[in-house]
Amino acid sequence: MSQKIVITASMNKAAAETLPSVTYQWHWRRIATAMLFVCVLLVVLVYSLMGSVNAEQNDLSTDNMRQTSPQLKVEEAEPVIVEQSSTTLASDDDVIEVSEPPIVSTSDTDLPPMQGVNIVKDEPSVLSEPQIESQEIAEPSADTQLPSSNQESFAETAHIASVAIGAKIDTDKVSRAVLTRKVVEREPVNVFKADIRLTEFTDTLTFFSELKNLQGQSIRHIWRYDDQVMASIELKVTTPRYRTYSNKHILPEQIGYWRVDVVDEQEHLLAQKEFRILAD
Repeated sequence: MSQKIVITASMNKAAAETLPSVTYQWHWRRIATAMLFVCVLLVVLVYSLMGSVNAEQNDLSTDNMRQTSPQLKVEEAEPVIVEQSSTTLASDDDVIEVSEPPIVSTSDTDLPPMQGVNIVKDEPSVLSEPQIESQEIAEPSADTQLPSSNQESFAETAHIASVAIGAKIDTDKVSRAVLTRKVVEREPVNVFKADIRLTEFTDTLTFFSELKNLQGQSIRHIWRYDDQVMASIELKVTTPRYRTYSNKHILPEQIGYWRVDVVDEQEHLLAQKEFRILAD
């Protein structure tokens, strides 16, 4: 008896190896943010370049205007002040020299040679806001007379303060009054004391005064030597705070006692400085 053998074979195909799929995903928000940032940088750069070009053009136009119109100059930090011509009378021997400040032009009147040169410059203090002032320069009168040697005095209502040896001021109307070697950039340099030797300066002394609340009035610097008036300068005050100074040529033989008085229109003292010039 034969046996029937059935052999069943199961053939399974091996799963084909599949390669992993790669998917690219764009982060559009980050890309848009980066592009926006680059655009902003470009805009800022363009505006900065345009601003610098405009600033250079404005500077060039301002320089041209200043060259064509030297009598009208505007400064951002300071007002334009017109220098007031001064009249100085004394005896023969010296020559008047008036140097023109960079802000305004001056109007000079020829005067005969005189002793004791007085060079006067009127300069404004820095105000809180810039302003422009236009004023006609007054010619000094030809018949201006030197004041007499009478002793002026402070007003009864004056608040007098002794700020140094031989120096007095009315604090309501004067901030500073000093004798100095020279004035640089509207400020006194090397302030002198009561005793001065001839070797401490070169021919000329300078008296500097800073006034306040006297706009619209006139004041005078009076230089006296041994109670004799050597020079008198009349100045017009145009601003609430006003800086001015006068120069006096000193001869080698003029040693002894000197005094500089600052007086107002009522002949009241505003400031006074007494000093002595000593020989070498």
